[in-house]
Amino acid sequence: MARTRFGIFSLSQFPDLSTVVESFDNDLGFFELAEQLGYDKVWIAEHLFSTYGLVTSTQVYAAAIAQRTKKIRIGMAVCAIPFNHPLRTASDFALVDILSHGRLDFGVGRAYQPHEFVGLGVPMDKSREMLAEGLDIVLKSWTQQKISYQGKFWTIPEPVELLPKPVQRPHPPVYQATISPESFEQAARANLHLQMASPFTYRTYRERWMDELEKNCQHYDKVCRDLNRDPKTAERMLLLPFFVHEDAGKAREIYRPHVEWFYAKVTANQLAGAPQTGEIKGYELTMREGKKTREMGYLSFDKLHQYGACIADDPETCIAKLQEMKRRFGITEFVLWFNIGGIDKTHVERAMRLAAERVMPFV
Repeated sequence: MARTRFGIFSLSQFPDLSTVVESFDNDLGFFELAEQLGYDKVWIAEHLFSTYGLVTSTQVYAAAIAQRTKKIRIGMAVCAIPFNHPLRTASDFALVDILSHGRLDFGVGRAYQPHEFVGLGVPMDKSREMLAEGLDIVLKSWTQQKISYQGKFWTIPEPVELLPKPVQRPHPPVYQATISPESFEQAARANLHLQMASPFTYRTYRERWMDELEKNCQHYDKVCRDLNRDPKTAERMLLLPFFVHEDAGKAREIYRPHVEWFYAKVTANQLAGAPQTGEIKGYELTMREGKKTREMGYLSFDKLHQYGACIADDPETCIAKLQEMKRRFGITEFVLWFNIGGIDKTHVERAMRLAAERVMPFV
């Protein structure tokens, strides 16, 4: 059986903006430490207009990480395809792949926070179509000598050649963010790796989140087989809020306020700007169920921990929980989210070290 890979994730959440320079320095230090400790990847995400996430450009941040590290892979979780012209996205990330000497993992999604679409003037109800069309342009520009394109959202009227091309051929690995059954099917049909995340799957399905995720993984497998592809060739990444301490009670005490800050922020952001009556096309499930999750009190840390949407335990319990998820979902990589909601640097570094020593080798 292949070795389970491990990554770390950061949204660069700094609730106190007066510390933003120091906090980004700490973030970059976590990535360097991850490389030293033997983690396989670092994953970053882009967001706008909120302390929920302060990386406004994954391209810029990935280039910085490439210069601070030597061998750890650099993943996007995710690049929001609808927010930029696909040729700009393709050009920027080709350069990231070059600057990192071929270490880019390209995760894509359609974004999900209404205020970001409003701020950029992008139609949220068209995001699923924009993701498919934009990714098509990105991949063609990376793999074809020249590209012209006539799409619904973007047009390239005359053939242009994207230069330079990425180092990895035919292109960097591509992952798609997946929550709903539709997103799993879209990923299968596009032959993309799976990028799953317990925080968002839980907000949608609550105590059923593991059962629903397992069903969606099985649906992905079926679509792949229907297309005569082996589903086991796909990478399956699962992001988890994660904290480990020798004392399980202490782990939960330290981690609790930061996880609750995150869930309060993401729920407020997703509902802000959404219509008070009706739903946004393509987001009906996640918005409707996310609102219910908050109203029913499921966003308390105790509920999250009870249902396994976050892990804050001693090493032995962490191992057992990760092993069960690996078995149920076919996980090839766990992405551990230590640095959430402004948690102190010393707690993050200690947990990273403990996970590398006493959890990762045994999953």
